[in-house]
Amino acid sequence: MGADRQSETSEAVEERAPDDVFGLLGSEARVDILRALGSRPDDEFSFSELFDAVAIDDSGNFNYHLEKLRGVFVRKTDGYGLTHAGKSVVGAMYAGTYTANAAIEPISADWDCLLCGGEMLIHYEDERVRFRCEDCEEGASFPFPPGNLDEFDRDELPRAFARWYHQSFRKLFNGFCGVCSGRVERELLHPPESIEEGRGPSEVAFECTRCGSFGVITGGSLVTMHPIVEGFLAEHGFDVSARHPSQIWAELDDHEAFYDGHEQPAFGVRFAVDDEQVVATVTADGFVEDVRREPRAD
Repeated sequence: MGADRQSETSEAVEERAPDDVFGLLGSEARVDILRALGSRPDDEFSFSELFDAVAIDDSGNFNYHLEKLRGVFVRKTDGYGLTHAGKSVVGAMYAGTYTANAAIEPISADWDCLLCGGEMLIHYEDERVRFRCEDCEEGASFPFPPGNLDEFDRDELPRAFARWYHQSFRKLFNGFCGVCSGRVERELLHPPESIEEGRGPSEVAFECTRCGSFGVITGGSLVTMHPIVEGFLAEHGFDVSARHPSQIWAELDDHEAFYDGHEQPAFGVRFAVDDEQVVATVTADGFVEDVRREPRAD
């Protein structure tokens, strides 16, 4: 994992020095221009409309700052709009990525730890959500924008955190880094024998080949988010997208991880409800394969 890759089209990509790019944002007038354009992210402004939307009295001064942003954060066609980079910056402003910090008192997760039976609580601090057992301290951790906290009432936050967890990992599953959108590689982090050693289901690691960002998810969670498994769970009354996978497993009739028996290190996961089960294999390179629904084994 993490090997350097060079795209065949990399010579066609013009890169700017980061200090030059972000230096453009060191002006309140330019930030105001971006905020104004962000109020209609998919529509263009005429020059006069944009000038009226920003608190700059002098049109020459306004035009100076607008031209500085062009080609990086602002595009000019028939009118003015945001580039992809501009939308990302405005989105980060709204999300509080650069400007906000927050923490909350722990919230009950409403399920017990599957490893030790301890109480699961949801914590938020340092811009990260932590589903954590108070006894064995095992659980999951992932980033969540601080500016999004005030979008939800306290009792809505567990579902909001779960939905964010799912959409964050889906981007990784599709091969893209959630930080820089670079290419992501994956692999099985522990050999299947770790299950027998009491370490629980093996984990799958995701690493960005561009920025080095690193994420880990249990194989069971990875399988839970497979489309066939999601369909199986939905048909049996489980809303996967709004709950942490561990919460769902606790309510199944049976679930297990087991050594798969492949020539390459791999392990299987089985979920059973009523008279049906779904079984999948997590391969050595971290992919879910051979997913099948079948009558529940005796």
